[in-house]
Amino acid sequence: MRRTSIVVAAAVAAILANGCASGPVEPSASAAIASSPAVGSAVAPSLSAGPSGDPWLADLAYLDKQVRALHPNPFANNPESVWVAKVDELRQSLPTATPDQRIVGIASLVGLLDTHSGFFLGPLHAYDVLLYPFSDGWFVDRARDSKLVGARVVSIGGHPIADVEAALRPLVPADNESGELDGLQIISMVEFLHGLGIVDDPAKPAFVFAMPDGTTQTVDLTSSVEQTWERDLGIIGDLMGDAPESVARRGEAIWTRIDKPTKTFVISFNDYTEDDPPKAIAAMQAALADGSATRVLFDMRYVRGGYGSLAFPLIEAIKGDPRINRPGGLIVMTGRENVSAGTIVAQAFDTQTQAILVGEMTPARANNYLCECRDIDLANSGLSVSVPTEQNVNGDTRLAVEPDIPVALSAADFFAGRDPALKIALALKDPAAK
Repeated sequence: MRRTSIVVAAAVAAILANGCASGPVEPSASAAIASSPAVGSAVAPSLSAGPSGDPWLADLAYLDKQVRALHPNPFANNPESVWVAKVDELRQSLPTATPDQRIVGIASLVGLLDTHSGFFLGPLHAYDVLLYPFSDGWFVDRARDSKLVGARVVSIGGHPIADVEAALRPLVPADNESGELDGLQIISMVEFLHGLGIVDDPAKPAFVFAMPDGTTQTVDLTSSVEQTWERDLGIIGDLMGDAPESVARRGEAIWTRIDKPTKTFVISFNDYTEDDPPKAIAAMQAALADGSATRVLFDMRYVRGGYGSLAFPLIEAIKGDPRINRPGGLIVMTGRENVSAGTIVAQAFDTQTQAILVGEMTPARANNYLCECRDIDLANSGLSVSVPTEQNVNGDTRLAVEPDIPVALSAADFFAGRDPALKIALALKDPAAK
């Protein structure tokens, strides 16, 4: 179950809460866990004013102190000097900023952190669309007005969509490009767009859409409190739709099928559960035993964070089976939503098996951060910042687990129900197939 806070991290990002791993996926691995000092619940004292008479400055000082105390490595992505300069900049700008500009200011500081960190507040508001950055542009994949689904976003508030994206990127704490793409889901958020000056009047955001029929429409979208927006639009991830199958069934924790033409046993892994892995393992072993499958495709593109240890039985069953763990016998599909435990699962497959990885790079570094996470509550502003308190120090210094075969998804393919990454994965040759 994901948290319903707006996270400007790519970890669950604006609309998707950052899931956390319970620990390294591989208990027998030699990876160490780096932890920050034990600190109690981080709640700012309620002060009437900061050093210059502004309570937001008290929150800023408290945030600076707590990030340093709680986070195991806060300056991994940006040097401490950049953080200090941003804090100094905010000390000057916050007292005269508007409320939404202040929100953007604090978000820009958190944006210097990592994929596992996040910034949220409530109630936040979202325009009634879910937007997704495909390889060929930003498109609507969910909307209160269903006629907008499939429309390409041309501009917001008179600003070309490329400029909007560029303005939002500094607010997204991320380890790499996939992390930024996941975190850029804040593009629907009213307070961010208004605070950045992209939208002058929140009631008249002037979204310009290129419609599937070739027409152009300017729409002043309505907005909802984030939790209502999420519930009414049925949002459980960045990418939502009725097809292809991998997206349509992403609400199912684990499901399996056999691709008969290629004799591939497909495991779609979307959430961490105790009951489902044994069923998937039994079905996989039965298919291998009766010859209906000769290899395994593990599709984890849409799993986010959670209790990573619950993935361990599947990883062990696959890793320990020579019928699968061999050249050509295992394909693992990864994606930009594999935050936190998702990245740890991907890293385990990449380093502990002979899998071929297909899809997108993970949104977090290979020696990913872990929960227990701490919320730094800023009592005066009503904001909160979440930071991890542990790091999976596994010796893997890559900024992402990258696929052997990168495959980007276009809107043209998605809205036609096509899954090019899956098609490419299934087309890979299996030496054991007859």
